[in-house]
Amino acid sequence: MILKTPQKTKSLLQLEILQDRYLEVPPNIVDAFGRELAGYLGEKSLPYYINLTSLNSHYDLYNLRLEHNRHHFQMDGLFLFSNFLLIIEVKGKIMLNDANQLIQSKDTEEKVYDNPIMQAALQKEQLHSLLSELGYHSIPIHPLVVFTHKKVNLSIDHPDIITAQLLPFRLKKLSKDFPNHILTMDQLLTLGKELLTLNSEKNLKLLQDTHTDLRNIRRGVFCPKCKPIVMKRTHGGWVCPKCNYKNRDCHIYALIDFIYLFGEFITNRQLRWFLLINSEYTATRILKDLGLKAEGNTKNRRYNLLPLLKYQR
Repeated sequence: MILKTPQKTKSLLQLEILQDRYLEVPPNIVDAFGRELAGYLGEKSLPYYINLTSLNSHYDLYNLRLEHNRHHFQMDGLFLFSNFLLIIEVKGKIMLNDANQLIQSKDTEEKVYDNPIMQAALQKEQLHSLLSELGYHSIPIHPLVVFTHKKVNLSIDHPDIITAQLLPFRLKKLSKDFPNHILTMDQLLTLGKELLTLNSEKNLKLLQDTHTDLRNIRRGVFCPKCKPIVMKRTHGGWVCPKCNYKNRDCHIYALIDFIYLFGEFITNRQLRWFLLINSEYTATRILKDLGLKAEGNTKNRRYNLLPLLKYQR
């Protein structure tokens, strides 16, 4: 049973929006988006390989970020079995050298990343310490590094650095290595729920209200059929000048973009700027129809956009 499914993080959603909204996408945003997307796609592939085994009695947690001793640590996948806990560190199409360092080559540039098995081992130590504080002292924890890209070529022979295709076989071996069932399924479920209550996603780094950032943003309500074509405001709705698609509520998705770019609060003036609306009355009407909670006096009133996230695609 998946307690926490592989989902796009706030960071990945923000990077996706930046890809659409930046007029000129900075190289660091392109690189970060590629890494985050590869990680998410890798996590999405794990349930398939996990479920190929006969080890059906387990709970799965993905992208769990926990705090211990004032430091956060994040696990791509944490799988709760009755006889052991499995940490999986997901990697994409990156080469591994003899020093167990990750090498990523792009054009003529090489980037070197930390030893992945040491990353997973550190997560193991942090999780073990946290679980001890929660009263779970005796359950073993085992870390794995799993490369999920189908074309990855591993030249190193390490039992805990594997491709996703080998995961079912490694799981079967680990189950034999840890034969004693320490926790019941009810206890595992309780543990999973405890960890979920401790999960805290990293806060987004929002754009600053500066001339440089604002000038590079593509504003407006995108047509869902031919994005990034900007729709025109008509009486009571929006229309695409290219495909003639009409919709009353497309501004909701633009305002969700605003949340990830600038934060959860918006003023009437900011709404007009972002949606390319000239009329203060039209902006007021939109805010009223959305039923958003407002705070502040008339001059400085701002509206909380967070309820709109329920419409997130």
